[in-house]
Amino acid sequence: MKTRETLIHPHDTAADERTETLRKCVRSEETCPKGASEAYCGTSEKPLGQRFAGDDVFYQGFPWKIVLASMAILGGAQGVILNTSGITLAAIVRDLGFRAGDLTVFYTILYLVAALCVPFTSRAFFAAAHPRAVTALLGALFALPFAGMSACSQLWHWYAAAAVCGVGYSCMMVSVMTVLNSWFASRKGLVIGVAMSAPGLLGALLAPPYAACVEAFGWRASVAAAGALAFALIVLCGATMFVPSPQLAGRAPWGNAAHDSSAGDEKPRRVPPFVFPLCLVTFASLNALFQFYLQLPLLAKTLGYSLASGAVLTSCSMIGNIGGKVLLGAAIDRLGAFRSGTLLALSLLTAFAVFQFLPGIFPALCAASVLFGGSFATGGVLLPQTCLAIWGHADYRPRLSRLTAFNMFAAAFSGSVFPYLYDFTGGWAAALLLCMSICAAAAATFAFFTRTAKKWA
Repeated sequence: MKTRETLIHPHDTAADERTETLRKCVRSEETCPKGASEAYCGTSEKPLGQRFAGDDVFYQGFPWKIVLASMAILGGAQGVILNTSGITLAAIVRDLGFRAGDLTVFYTILYLVAALCVPFTSRAFFAAAHPRAVTALLGALFALPFAGMSACSQLWHWYAAAAVCGVGYSCMMVSVMTVLNSWFASRKGLVIGVAMSAPGLLGALLAPPYAACVEAFGWRASVAAAGALAFALIVLCGATMFVPSPQLAGRAPWGNAAHDSSAGDEKPRRVPPFVFPLCLVTFASLNALFQFYLQLPLLAKTLGYSLASGAVLTSCSMIGNIGGKVLLGAAIDRLGAFRSGTLLALSLLTAFAVFQFLPGIFPALCAASVLFGGSFATGGVLLPQTCLAIWGHADYRPRLSRLTAFNMFAAAFSGSVFPYLYDFTGGWAAALLLCMSICAAAAATFAFFTRTAKKWA
């Protein structure tokens, strides 16, 4: 179908006539008239609304399929597998007698392989002629080895499975965040926040029945079932609806803008070279703080509370995980990525300060745990929007891929930093002071970006 790329000018005297013709074109898939945008015609997937002459607000049908596909991919990978793997590993340690430390090397291998592969797999996804096939392949490489763990008996079997899972997991976050950015011209932060909340919500809902299945049917059958469910969500649901850009679907990005700067008309920004390493250190350290949630039960115990109280703190952090992503996304849409990053860093600083200075007030610890849950939004919500705000659509994708890879490297090792600090010092003061220092430095970095980023455009 032939199309023309000239937009209807808002002050064209013949706009009314061409507007009616364009509406007929959209309904009947006729050849677009002169003055109709290529983004709005020539597709079998017709938008629900158009921007016509005289309209002040651009409106196009909300791309629910893309959001649902993103939630299915992240929910299957993180919500079904990663968020329940702790239950699985505990049952394996109990039944096969492995040391917990030896088995948890599974996570280290997974994140290390993912970090090494993300530059290559993300490039393959965006360059592929059939990106859905790439998504399906990576989803299968992630879910099927996990399901195959039901037949594992030697420790190296889990290590091999983790390596293959790492390849499949490597570009899921980058691809989902980049695709959502390309599909939405506004409300990007809120949309990504909602999509990123799916793993936490699904993990919270799935954990109790999954634990019951492990007790009733054993961990082998439960692992196979979880892998099959993840495969269904990632490959059968997510990959079939996942389209990398709205242009490939013959439509324009949804939002309150006549066009999206990702179309290629944006000039590269003059960003100083030191900004990338500054972002690298800031996000790697700030994102690594989420690993402290593993220490909340031990923190409660050392403060004189019961293990049940530690479970309450963990539950509060999961509430902050789910709600924090949505709230941070909404804040980014309203305040911008830099100011929102400052607020997130200060809220985390407050949480760790309460852990350190108000240990005897349990309701305060619960509130601090909710604030701490916002740390889970650092890599998935704040990072892509910060890259977009600094480098723009023209250059942010490769930076996002590299920063995500380094975050995975940091996550692979940061989980052991906090317990080692506790073991060496005999308390939590050193670990909490380190966390507060990281938060304060991050807040200062985002404040610096707020003042100076406009000069780089």
